[in-house]
Amino acid sequence: MARVITKQQASALHYCLFKSFSIFGANPNSIEKLFLYLLIYSFLLIPIGYLFGKSKKGAVPIVLLCYGIIFFLLLNFYFDIPKNYRKIQQTAYTFLEYCTFSFVLWKAVSERRLRRLILYISLLFLVFNVAYFFSSESQRIDSVPVGIETILIFFYSVLFFQQYFKKNQTPMVSNPNFYLVVGILIYLGATFFFNILANNVSKEQSDRYWHFTYIPEIIKNILFMLAVLIHSRFPSGNQPKKSESVPYLDMI
Repeated sequence: MARVITKQQASALHYCLFKSFSIFGANPNSIEKLFLYLLIYSFLLIPIGYLFGKSKKGAVPIVLLCYGIIFFLLLNFYFDIPKNYRKIQQTAYTFLEYCTFSFVLWKAVSERRLRRLILYISLLFLVFNVAYFFSSESQRIDSVPVGIETILIFFYSVLFFQQYFKKNQTPMVSNPNFYLVVGILIYLGATFFFNILANNVSKEQSDRYWHFTYIPEIIKNILFMLAVLIHSRFPSGNQPKKSESVPYLDMI
């Protein structure tokens, strides 16, 4: 996940605010600093989309607004929190991320049995997170919870697409849930193996390749912003519109 960044990278973020450099011909460290800078501030695209969107109502836009602000602060001040609380920070990051993604997918599906399934699994995941927190040692990244989170979100996404194609509703490109789910899948799919293998590679290897995980998360944040903007034109989520011709069938 994006939570794994070196202290040098975090301090370089403020350097990037005042120093400009050319992408062409820049050394790898400069590119890495640029990606880090873009990642952290890309979370602010979501609140910007909320402010410019016409609709300020609905649970999903409000949750995404909070998600953008909270995760911007978590990443921007990652190393301001004492190392003694790093394990708590990682666990909270993973669970808050899971809660956001699972809530989005919970709202995206309309069948009650699917919603209950997501709710029950989420409660089990919460219990697992608590148990894993007290039974495991502090690591570079909480790979096991992150891996389980990814698999569960993939499963919820399959449920969403299965329901969507089954009911043959409005075009996908006009549905904000489509952009949310695609953004989540791009992010989790592209970073899955990085996350589960993070504790099994050297710090040098991790520092060398980890910035590539920033790109799919930046894409995810852009798609989240688009979803918030589109939500104003599609406030009812994935619920099908009732046909206005039904009340007049008795007149035929």
